[in-house]
Amino acid sequence: MVKHTSISILKLLFMTSLLLCIAPSTEPCHPIDYKVLHEIQESMGSTPDLVSAFNLANDCCRGWAISCNENGRVIFFFASKGYTSTQIPSSISQLEFLQDFQFIYSPIYGSLPSTLTKLKYLTAIRVTGTNLNSTIPSFLGNMTNLLSIDLSSNSLHGPIPSSLGKIVGLTRLDLSNNHLSGQIPQSLGSCKALSFLDFSKNQLTGDVPKSLGQLNMEYVALGSNQLTGDASHLFQSKTGTLYLYSNRFAFNFSDVNVGSNLGYFDMSNNLVYGCFPPSIDNPVFYGFSVSTNRLCGPIPQSGTLQQFQADAFANNLCLCGRPSPPCSESFTRYINCYFFNHKFY
Repeated sequence: MVKHTSISILKLLFMTSLLLCIAPSTEPCHPIDYKVLHEIQESMGSTPDLVSAFNLANDCCRGWAISCNENGRVIFFFASKGYTSTQIPSSISQLEFLQDFQFIYSPIYGSLPSTLTKLKYLTAIRVTGTNLNSTIPSFLGNMTNLLSIDLSSNSLHGPIPSSLGKIVGLTRLDLSNNHLSGQIPQSLGSCKALSFLDFSKNQLTGDVPKSLGQLNMEYVALGSNQLTGDASHLFQSKTGTLYLYSNRFAFNFSDVNVGSNLGYFDMSNNLVYGCFPPSIDNPVFYGFSVSTNRLCGPIPQSGTLQQFQADAFANNLCLCGRPSPPCSESFTRYINCYFFNHKFY
């Protein structure tokens, strides 16, 4: 797999941008929200860290884990380490103006409460690095104001609900590093605004729906699953990051049109065949690997591929040329890429 820090940087920028967009409160914490936060604090253990985060002794709108609008209504809720193990309090749905809530690396377990559907202003859910150990609830599909769902790095299992396709304005969907199984829903192709999709490190199977090829996403990560078939429709003009590593994809790489925006690309450990397409010279790559596939033919000497070591091309059928072993003269003279446009497995 290509090693880089783009995922953590994207997540940091995402959280920072949300905080910057929250207008400062000009009113103290509303009594209704104060009461709800007090109930939540009690249900989560009232530890010193939590008491400090909510700042209920003074003004909850000044607590570092809470932000309010100009009327003193809570619109942002954050919880991390520092409280006893618990489920997400259902009373959080009584914060009726809540737009964004986050539980990050916290000791929660169980499932997302169905009462979240009452939050008509909610646009972002982030629950990551917890012990959440249920299936992904289908009721999320009824929360059509959501723009971002991040349920990464939990213990979620079962299928990805097809109801998520009803959230047509969704821009970010991160379900990575769980135990999800089954196929990727065709219905996700209805999320026309989707630009970030990460399903990596799960147990997903089957083909990638063709409908995803119509979304022109900027970030696509499907690595470390059990996906099969053709993934060539995921090479889109806007895509800057594409991770397909450690699956069983099998398609003809020769016919792929590689967009010029692609900067991070990892297709290692698959069954992809053919040779390098001419369009591979277009992007400026910062991370790249096609190792352990069924590729053949000369490695392009133009473009930016020459900056990568031989291990980025290793364990293929018959790739040759720098940085791999040189092609023989006869091989270079007579090779016809179309000869290799069939499956070698």
